[in-house]
Amino acid sequence: MRSEDGHNMHRWCCGLLLTFIALSSLWLQRAWCQSTDRTQFIDSAKKEGELVIYGSMNLRDANVLIGKFREKYPFIDVKLNRLTSDKLYARVISETRAGKFLADILENNALGLYFMKKAGLLAYYLSSEDRFYPKDFKDQGYWTTSNMNLHVTSYNTRRVARDQLPKKWEDLLYPAWKGKMMLNPSEQWFSWILQIMGKEKGLKYMRELSQLNLTIRSESAAMRVDLIAAGEAVLDIDSTYGAVNLLKKRGCAYRLDHPWPRAGQPHWARRRSSRPSSKCC
Repeated sequence: MRSEDGHNMHRWCCGLLLTFIALSSLWLQRAWCQSTDRTQFIDSAKKEGELVIYGSMNLRDANVLIGKFREKYPFIDVKLNRLTSDKLYARVISETRAGKFLADILENNALGLYFMKKAGLLAYYLSSEDRFYPKDFKDQGYWTTSNMNLHVTSYNTRRVARDQLPKKWEDLLYPAWKGKMMLNPSEQWFSWILQIMGKEKGLKYMRELSQLNLTIRSESAAMRVDLIAAGEAVLDIDSTYGAVNLLKKRGCAYRLDHPWPRAGQPHWARRRSSRPSSKCC
C-alpha cells in the first residue's frame, strides 16, 4: 500500500473505528449507573444475576475478558452469544423492532455501532474510566476503544511466492488473480476502500474486482485462514493478524503473511434491557 494510503488509513481507523461502548438506552438507566451509590447497584446486580453479551470477538479473547469479569463479579452469570458483525447488527435491529431487548452488552465493529447510534438505539453513558482514554479513541459517553485488530492480507505461500504478491490495491485487478482470491463481504472493508480511494474511484474498483470470480465466504477470519491453508483460495483480501499468527504458531506447513496492514477496532455497547445494574459493573 502506498505511504499516503497508509496515512489515510491510520486517520480513518483512529477516527471511525470504535470500541468498548458503555451505553445505557434509557435516561433513567443512565442516571442510575452514574449517580446511584455503587454499593446499591452492585446489590441490584446480584438480584439480576445475569449479563447477556452479543459479540463478534474471537472466543479466546472473549473467554479471557469474561473470566476476569467473573472473578470480580462471581454473582453474575455471563452469557456470550457470538455473531459475525453483520449478523449481530441485523439481529439487534430485528429484536428492537419486535420490542425485545435480550442483550445487555453489544460488541461489534465501528460501522455497525455507528448505524445503531444513528438509529437512536444507543444512549449516553459516561464511564468513570473515560478520563483515561485519549480523545481519538472515544466518542465521549458513547464508545471507548479497548483494543485494536490489525487487518491484513493473508496468502498461502505454497501457491504464490512473496515477490509475486500485489504491491497495491489495484494490482488485485490483474487477470492473473482471477478465481484465486477470497473475500468476506464486510461492510467495514468496503468503507475502508471508499475512504482510501474516494467514493467514485472506490465504487469503480469494487465493480472491477467483482468480475474476478472471488470466493465469497462469510465465516470468521480464523476459519478463512484455515481455508486459505487448505488451498480453497490463494489469497484472503481482508484477514486479521491474530488469526494468521495463531495458525503460524501452531506450526502449520502453510505460512501466511500480510503485506498490507490496516488497523481496526472491535466495539462494546450497552443496550436497554431488564438488567440495568449488571451493565454498570
